[in-house]
Amino acid sequence: MIHVVELPDQGHPRAWFAYDKEDFVCKLATLANPQGERCVYWDDTEAVAAFEGGDPLIAGKALWRARFALHEQLVALEVLADDC
Repeated sequence: MIHVVELPDQGHPRAWFAYDKEDFVCKLATLANPQGERCVYWDDTEAVAAFEGGDPLIAGKALWRARFALHEQLVALEVLADDC
């Protein structure tokens, strides 16, 4: 599974996922001119490591909302337990 965290210039970060590269490309094609950065984690292991502080783009107190969005997604997909 591929996990994506969008960091818009305005508004709150959001996380979404794609089942595989084909699904990822299809979902990217439907996005309307995203403004901001996008963090892509190519598997569950990368996503969990990013949530745990391994990606400086979403680490630190200033970007807690991005980590929270990723956490919610990982819990919903049962990659992480709800008590993390």
